Amino acid sequence: VQWNIQGVKNVTWTGTKWGWDSSCPYDTRSLSGGPGNYSEPFSFAYGHSFAETFSVGVLGRLVQEKVNDTRYELVQQNLIITPRTNEATSMAFDFGMLWNASRSTAIGVVGRNLFVAEGDLAREVEEFALPFKRTLELSARWNVTSPISLAASLSSLGNGSLGIEAAPVKNLALRGGLYFDKEETPKVFAFSVGAGWGYEFLEADVAYMKFLGGGSHSGAGSVASFDASTIHSFDLTRYTTDRIVLSVKAIFGNIRRSLARIESVEMLSGVYPSSYELFAFRPIGHVKVRNVSDKPIQVKASFFVEKFMDAPTETTPVHLQPGEVQEIPFSAVLNDQVRHVGKLTIREGNVYVSTSVAEEYDDRAQAKVLIHGRNDWDGDAHSLRHFVTPDDPEILRYTRDVLLRYKDTLSSVARELEQLMKARILFDAFAKNLVYVSDPKQTSDYVQYPSETLVLKSGDCDDMTACFSSLLSSVGISTAFVDVVPTGAPEKSHIYLLFDTGLDPKFADRISQNPKRYIIRRNAKDQETIWLPIETTVTAKGFDEAWLTGAQEYLEDVELNLGLIKGWVRIVDVN
Repeated sequence: VQWNIQGVKNVTWTGTKWGWDSSCPYDTRSLSGGPGNYSEPFSFAYGHSFAETFSVGVLGRLVQEKVNDTRYELVQQNLIITPRTNEATSMAFDFGMLWNASRSTAIGVVGRNLFVAEGDLAREVEEFALPFKRTLELSARWNVTSPISLAASLSSLGNGSLGIEAAPVKNLALRGGLYFDKEETPKVFAFSVGAGWGYEFLEADVAYMKFLGGGSHSGAGSVASFDASTIHSFDLTRYTTDRIVLSVKAIFGNIRRSLARIESVEMLSGVYPSSYELFAFRPIGHVKVRNVSDKPIQVKASFFVEKFMDAPTETTPVHLQPGEVQEIPFSAVLNDQVRHVGKLTIREGNVYVSTSVAEEYDDRAQAKVLIHGRNDWDGDAHSLRHFVTPDDPEILRYTRDVLLRYKDTLSSVARELEQLMKARILFDAFAKNLVYVSDPKQTSDYVQYPSETLVLKSGDCDDMTACFSSLLSSVGISTAFVDVVPTGAPEKSHIYLLFDTGLDPKFADRISQNPKRYIIRRNAKDQETIWLPIETTVTAKGFDEAWLTGAQEYLEDVELNLGLIKGWVRIVDVN
């Protein structure tokens, strides 16, 4: 929508059209006194881009011609004067093409009045009818440097223009132009200077045009000198006067052609608060994207869940050929709000695909995101590691208090047996106040955090194992889970603990004369050390009984029944 200082309002593709009644007045007093005007009160346009470098458009213009005359009649010796208004309405169509030959060069072609549905003026004033002559206009633009552009246009009528635009700062443009016509005197008959400013959806332009040599550009003339056949465009005619023009344009919306389309979205898993950080590094889902354009594109996907993410996560760009479909995995950088989810929650996740750095996206889809409660567990021993919290202040306080009470005992133990003694002391202190509650491990489960287990003083095998692992880890003792899922009998699934004594295997007899009571395996430093199995569900019977039970289970599960080899026993290192 454009408005100019002369008061003409219209919606137009090519720019402001000036009604001849405001910018090209003529004196019709010798034609019995009535004024006349030409105007374009309405126009519409459509443009289409066939490729990034080529587009076409069509413009339709409603043209109105109005000529007032006075008729004199002598009736019975009486002179009768009758004012008459002669009007004609026509519809003219222009066609244009634009080719962006390179990033710095563009070439345009416009055919004017290629099709005209022409109205007729009365015979006695038909000399004032507009010619609607078919013309061809060529134009070119060249970006000399980043802030400076040159432009030129030439019409088949022998007129045209040269222009320059400079952008010294962002959102500001300074312009200058020269206009020439083979029928004018002088040939270069006008110049203009102007400036333009734009911000977001608003643009404002101001320009001053000065005509050289005077002549017919005085703004008035007699009927004898008026020639309607010279008027081919209302933008600039022989009767246009010096002027200052102000225009304002507001873009209330636009249509952007999408180059990529979402075919489907799949979420790979729900979010467990205990391990939500992992989704910053591994996919939470993937989106299937199709290139719906006729050219290669670079497309990227982004993902966002309101409240549980501070900002969308973006993928690296993926190259797609025309018509090609690819699955793009996306991750999620979730915030700490996830930790406070008490029970299973379903939220809408927004998936976007875009092919440009602009804010607009090419397509958008929503997917259901399952956010589990903070104590929910998927039953995988690898995930149980995230319930081990050795840095929890409550865990640190508990282990320090217990070991402080036994500092004399620890000081009398050989250095190589110190870790074993710490584990024994912590287990026995841990066992005194805890009650095991049977809860067979299923495909999904509820797991207490270690600090909760200490407060509640009870738990199942998962709770006990996670808690004792946290106690040992807080004093520097490495641990591992033994995850047992018998083939065909998932209801007998169980989990217990291994911990590293740090003792070299050559001193194994200092722990036990029975090699079935311990395991030799490599630690985080890739050193072979003695590890002890602990069954945390027999806490009430003390450390020795928990060790014996754990050793018997390991012997049966791993050595006799070959669980590790057959794959239904896994050892998962926690630290």
